[in-house]
Amino acid sequence: MQYCPTCKALLKGNRICKRCRTDVSKALEAAEQAQAHLKLAAEAYTDNRFETMLHHARRAFSLHRTRSSRRLLACAALLQENFELALLTWKASMTVLKEK
Repeated sequence: MQYCPTCKALLKGNRICKRCRTDVSKALEAAEQAQAHLKLAAEAYTDNRFETMLHHARRAFSLHRTRSSRRLLACAALLQENFELALLTWKASMTVLKEK
């Protein structure tokens, strides 16, 4: 996380924003946990363990909603033939793109 979610100030690696004093440590921890789940999902993919991949992709997306976690979740859902989840994830990503 580069910027404070409250005031958008540059964090420079700090866990407390120097401008507004927001403690971002919990958000940083969630982002780190999401990264770990993304890695586990990728490893599960290479081992053809698609159910495990979907589990970790869901967890990563629930912790930190990024483009990477959204794409991985959609792919994992497709591999598990969960077309409804894949479609919902894709539609949500299209909404995010339109808003930007």
